[in-house]
Amino acid sequence: MRGKVVLVVSLFLSSALLAQNDSTIAATQQDSTAHPVQDEAAAKQAQADLAFKGHDPKKDANLNPFINRQINPDSNLSISPATNWNMNPLKENSVNPTRNSSINPMINLQLNPQSNDVLNPVIMRSLRPSTESWKGLFLFNDSNQLFGYISVATQNVMLSFDNSGTWNGYYVKAGRYMYNYFTLFGVWTGMFLCYDNQSGYNLFDKNARWTHIHIK
Repeated sequence: MRGKVVLVVSLFLSSALLAQNDSTIAATQQDSTAHPVQDEAAAKQAQADLAFKGHDPKKDANLNPFINRQINPDSNLSISPATNWNMNPLKENSVNPTRNSSINPMINLQLNPQSNDVLNPVIMRSLRPSTESWKGLFLFNDSNQLFGYISVATQNVMLSFDNSGTWNGYYVKAGRYMYNYFTLFGVWTGMFLCYDNQSGYNLFDKNARWTHIHIK
């Protein structure tokens, strides 16, 4: 009887040790699989921070149009299409896509991402803000909060993404200092960008009023 008791105790201890070893191995495996995921997330965040560096108007007053009046079209009339008609499509036919077919992506298909694969982020992954190696510009609202992303596809076309990275339109260069904004289907929204003469662009509505959205 004593021998049977010893045997049972020995088997119990062996089972307990095996169970402990199994749990230790499982925990180690979980740790080893968790670290690469954490490292990858940290690497992506570092890449995003690097891409954003030098574009933040909250940290650099020179990029903030509500502090730097030289890049504010309500203060600097030379960059306002309300007074500088050379970059106002309502006043200047050469920068109006309904009057100038060469800057209309519905006619000039080389400027249309739906027709030109080089401009299409669905095909060209490098144009997507979610790509690790992505570099581009950033849209900010009137509170200098991040509002979206801009990918420079070519010198004549820039793609627009919302702040979740969803493609929502594109800009076509119309003159030396401005771009017209089109929907994904190539319809002109009437909105347009004007260069601020320093660090980026300001977005204007179809009545040539500044929306307070700016690009850096």
